Amino acid sequence: MNPKISVIIPVYNQQRYLAETISSVLEQTFYDFELIIIDDGSKDNSINIIKYYSGKDNRIITIFQDNAGKPESINRAAIVARGEYLAFIDHDDIMLPDRLEKQIIFHSNNLEVDASSCHCYYINENGKPMGVQRFPGNKTVEECKSSVINNKIIMCAFTGLIVRKQNFISSGGLRSNFWPTDDLEFFNRFVEKGNILVINQEILMKYRAHNSSTTIASAWHVYVEKTDYTKDCILLRRAGKQEISYEEFIERNKKKTYLKKINRRRIFYAMILQKEAGFAIYSKEYTAFLWKITAATILYPSFIIATIRKRL
Repeated sequence: MNPKISVIIPVYNQQRYLAETISSVLEQTFYDFELIIIDDGSKDNSINIIKYYSGKDNRIITIFQDNAGKPESINRAAIVARGEYLAFIDHDDIMLPDRLEKQIIFHSNNLEVDASSCHCYYINENGKPMGVQRFPGNKTVEECKSSVINNKIIMCAFTGLIVRKQNFISSGGLRSNFWPTDDLEFFNRFVEKGNILVINQEILMKYRAHNSSTTIASAWHVYVEKTDYTKDCILLRRAGKQEISYEEFIERNKKKTYLKKINRRRIFYAMILQKEAGFAIYSKEYTAFLWKITAATILYPSFIIATIRKRL
């Protein structure tokens, strides 16, 4: 009999955190799942860790391949998955013990929902809490439908996503040309095809923010260039126009005025500093918090004021 859920962990060089990630899946209160771990050509000890756990639990399926990138790894694992649902988790994050149980109950009670995500705790490299990652909007089926109609960009945690396998495959899976914002592109293409994606309002994951993660190590590339490119392509599609290539996007940006470029950097750095200020306050690094929140406020006062009001 096929399992209800196929959990997918794409792995690349994460020996420090991988054992904790795998354990958090195996210790779920919901038992009817298979765990597909696909190693994307790791050069560290990740492969031995994977082999150790696969020898202990027969629910684990392993795939070892040459480096092809995260999107291709996930797509390959999705094809071989036997579950009705696919659940994703990044190789350095942690599932709360009842994540799968709560998500499958949610889908059983909301059959019109094709995919759902959740909110996450931020944790640092040592596993200490640093706040909560929340995603606004898409709390209901109606909000999901209106997001496409009103040209709103949908964002949620891919590491907390659960989706019907059939819908993931039929929507085309992840696209490598949008990496490392391929998840953002997928969410929006998914709903553009008529699927329903809802953000469960519970915290079911721990999302690890550390210096070797993609979003930290190459923040400018992720948050500005590739994110802006992805959003542009989403809006072009919704307008019935053809997507542009990343090279075309870069060339177009070169033609922007110096003032517009400076303004974009101002907004970007304010958002990064605001996030880091939140991490600092949870870590009790009060001096770092004060200078970062002050700098962010100077750079983008309206954003910081709006953020504070939301939390009051």
